[in-house]
Amino acid sequence: MKENAKKIIQKIGSLLILLVLMIFMGLLSPEFFSLANIKNVGIQASVNAVLSIGMLMVIIIGGIDLSIGATLALAGIVSAYLMKAGCPVVLALLISCIVGAALGAINGFIVTFMKLPPFVATLGTTSIFRGTALFVTNGMPVSQLPDGIGVIGQGSVLGIPNPVVITIIVALIIYVVLTYTSYGRSLYAIGSNYEATRLSGVSVSRNTMITYICEGFLAAVAGVILLGRLLVAQPNAATGYESNAIAAAVIGGASFSGGRGSVGGALIGALIISVLNNGFTLLGLNSFIQQIAIGIVVVLAVFADILQRSKVN
Repeated sequence: MKENAKKIIQKIGSLLILLVLMIFMGLLSPEFFSLANIKNVGIQASVNAVLSIGMLMVIIIGGIDLSIGATLALAGIVSAYLMKAGCPVVLALLISCIVGAALGAINGFIVTFMKLPPFVATLGTTSIFRGTALFVTNGMPVSQLPDGIGVIGQGSVLGIPNPVVITIIVALIIYVVLTYTSYGRSLYAIGSNYEATRLSGVSVSRNTMITYICEGFLAAVAGVILLGRLLVAQPNAATGYESNAIAAAVIGGASFSGGRGSVGGALIGALIISVLNNGFTLLGLNSFIQQIAIGIVVVLAVFADILQRSKVN
């Protein structure tokens, strides 16, 4: 009962922070609560939200992935070249997601079978994936893509922007997976007590591998959204996005020690970051100040997590 109460308080706490932040930004800039700007906040949050959900899955098992931005970029480059070669848009995007899953499988293989720490493994693959994207494009963006790709990033369904619709679908699917499947529940078990979970008969290596594959797939989905918004594939796309994805997951209640985190929390974390960025832009503040503010929020979130774990212990 106490543990459940703590989880509820934590979720409500993140939501309250989001609401207070929105009210504060609204008071400083009346334009913030305009319908166009609210839609803009949702669109801006969509890429980071999908990335943070994938990052959440990895963090739950006690891992980390620094290559998520490079995965997004390389998968996007692949789909862009396929479309320019005449491949149908839908097929090119599907192949892009498969490529993302394959890149995630590489991370999973290095972590599970080569036994490298996730931080070191994904730091290395970041250079590999990003370097590959730069090599095949010679560092140049891939543009003049079919008009159909713009529907994903700029279209809407019943007035709701497509990036937001895609994010909601992803969130619902991963929520169901984490909450109602044995695989999802095993992720929390792995993060909480690796050895006990292994001794209980759960295939830790297999589930870790699947998790990194899922994260790579979601990184490619985020890349599809970004490609639809920008209509150009950049080899340097999503540089630094891994820090925002980690920040959103941690702000939403995920713990670096593993075994804790929720899809709803990750979404709230992504929205908090988006509201900060959007609000600061409306106020005309320097973009560097936005980075400083997000860094402070991350430090405070991790510090709060450390305090909570010390009380439990």
